[in-house]
Amino acid sequence: MSSYAVDSKRAGLRSTGIVNEVREWEERDGKRRPSEAQARDEATGMPLWQVEVVYKQTTFGRESMTTGVVELGCPHRPVLAEFVPVEFVDLTVEVRVNKAGGLSEMWRADRLVDEGKPATGQPSGSANGSASGSSGQGSKAA
Repeated sequence: MSSYAVDSKRAGLRSTGIVNEVREWEERDGKRRPSEAQARDEATGMPLWQVEVVYKQTTFGRESMTTGVVELGCPHRPVLAEFVPVEFVDLTVEVRVNKAGGLSEMWRADRLVDEGKPATGQPSGSANGSASGSSGQGSKAA
């Protein structure tokens, strides 16, 4: 498995407006199932959210739009408009080979870039265009 840092501003990610809670997993009747409890970030204790995004990808020279889900922690449900650019702080993607031999991606971020707040590594006073948010997970076979 490989993990890569992603510059979300340059990647051209756009929000679909869909945000879902990440559920805790529990063992019931010998099977793992999602529970009713919302999962929390182990480091910060913040509730975890999945923010759905679309982005352009190129495979074998052909361009297409792909959806992904970014998992992040936020004290409240992020509210994002449909198809507006969205930026994340410390966005990473973990790529794995699945059982079918394809690739799956798991996206995570520390948080959404807030307007008026500098992103990591940016000097204060720079303008960032995005909403407030959290981190997420996504998978997409290539």
